[in-house]
Amino acid sequence: MEIRERKRITLPTGRQFLVLVPFSLCYAAFIVLGNWQKSAEYSNLQNIGRILLWALIGYGVLFVLCFIISRKDTFLGQWMPAQKKRTGKWYVFLGFFLVCLLSYLPYYLMYYPTWFNNDAIWQMEQILGWKARSNHHPFFHTMIMQLFVNIGYRLSGTYTGAVAFYTFWQMALVAFTFAFCLYVLYKRGTRMVWLILAFAFYIALPVHGMLSICMGKDAFFVSALLFFTWMSHTFDLEKGKSGWQWLLYFVTGLSVCLLRSNGILIFVGTAFVLIIHRWCCSGNGNGRTVPVRTLLCAAAVLICYLLYQGPVLRGLQVEKADTIEGLTMPTQHLLCAYMRGGSLTEEEIAMIGEVLPLEKMEEYYNPYLFDVTKNLIREEGNQEVIAEHKWDYFKLWLRVGLRNPMLYLEGEVRQTAGYWAYRIPHDQYLYGEYFMVDNPFGITNERKLFTYDNSLSMGKFLMGFQDLYNKVWSLGLNTWVMLFGLAYLAWQRRNAMCYVPYIMLLGSLLLATPVYNEFRYAYGLFAAFPLLFGYTFGPSDEERAEEAGEKGVLLS
Repeated sequence: MEIRERKRITLPTGRQFLVLVPFSLCYAAFIVLGNWQKSAEYSNLQNIGRILLWALIGYGVLFVLCFIISRKDTFLGQWMPAQKKRTGKWYVFLGFFLVCLLSYLPYYLMYYPTWFNNDAIWQMEQILGWKARSNHHPFFHTMIMQLFVNIGYRLSGTYTGAVAFYTFWQMALVAFTFAFCLYVLYKRGTRMVWLILAFAFYIALPVHGMLSICMGKDAFFVSALLFFTWMSHTFDLEKGKSGWQWLLYFVTGLSVCLLRSNGILIFVGTAFVLIIHRWCCSGNGNGRTVPVRTLLCAAAVLICYLLYQGPVLRGLQVEKADTIEGLTMPTQHLLCAYMRGGSLTEEEIAMIGEVLPLEKMEEYYNPYLFDVTKNLIREEGNQEVIAEHKWDYFKLWLRVGLRNPMLYLEGEVRQTAGYWAYRIPHDQYLYGEYFMVDNPFGITNERKLFTYDNSLSMGKFLMGFQDLYNKVWSLGLNTWVMLFGLAYLAWQRRNAMCYVPYIMLLGSLLLATPVYNEFRYAYGLFAAFPLLFGYTFGPSDEERAEEAGEKGVLLS
């Protein structure tokens, strides 16, 4: 009878009133901190008042939305057919895959053989032995590129054919991944209206087509993260009786770690939450039990990752990423304190000056983009000093931060605001350049679709979509929508594991992003929204089971 109770309009519980408080405070902090210039004009007490006011407004909006959506069956039940699980058919998945692939094919033919960027050029040079191997861009992805490029070169005998072969299979992987998301929604019994919208999201937005042909690590990482998300939410390794679940979880988890430098943070954070969740949910009359299988599977991923990062890469003579690559935030914090006239001693300034030429900071310091300073350090600085005196520089960062907490906060806000603030001072670039960048391989565009003049209109179309995207959406809005999904699941007291990998993704960006508003860094969350919404706003598996059981009782 619980299904019938849920369809009645009842008052929220005390827990539901309280559970929205932290989310409303988070929204309020995003609003106040996102408008840092205005916040700096007010006193601390006034800013606290602004946060409380926005928190009150945010709480009211969250409460109304959660209450209405949770009672949608009551308000719209007569117009909305019940969601029932569908029987999975191989041809349904094949249909999704083929339509996705065909929708990306015009981009492939337009920019044949690939969308070549500077990162991919460096990786190609490593593949051909022109430059030393490096893990700056994950070498695991470079090896994947090498496999397909070598096959393509053997088949075609040209570099153009080689990269075209790689790009086609990368595009196929993206189509396969999004088709799988649609298939999961289909099998869950997602209402046809939302299924059509999800289908249109994947096949109609140009950003998916363009990034599917971009010769970089992002497509592979997003695919690995989506599968890892699905498995973290769906698989219960403690109850699973077949080893294939453990194998798939291991493969996707390790892929997330190896395909992005921040992947290890995403995996470790997600695995930790999953283990704690399994342990807390195992309570019974005999007490809680340790989720041994989940723990062992996560440990196996970490062991293989450490072996790869150590002995394997050394054996392959792969250089590690340099020291400054992972120190975006500490460096920006210190530079913000220095450039904004914070409290630093002469000794502390001298320590910073040993790493980079402070006399050039007026020209090179950019609070939104660390790459400019990072490249200056590589060319004219001495990052080895940090590597040789790690503890001393950690204490430097800590001492200066204790005296200049607000300047550290300002440095953090400016370097990361694009990922959580609704309004930011600069537009983001969804695709970057719309032509083949200069490369030493002699590869040029050989368009197989449209003439050259017509391809320019395609560029205008892409630029027009980018302008539209910046007007109606942003990476910060991605985070706002994610938080609302979490708030609704907390309101409903339902499993939120599907969001955990993306919380960890956001956390890793707050710790180390070199660019404050780079779309591809947060593309994984944007691409996952149809699947996340299906888990969030559709009935849970437990509710479907209850409904099926109740119908069985009524029929009997």
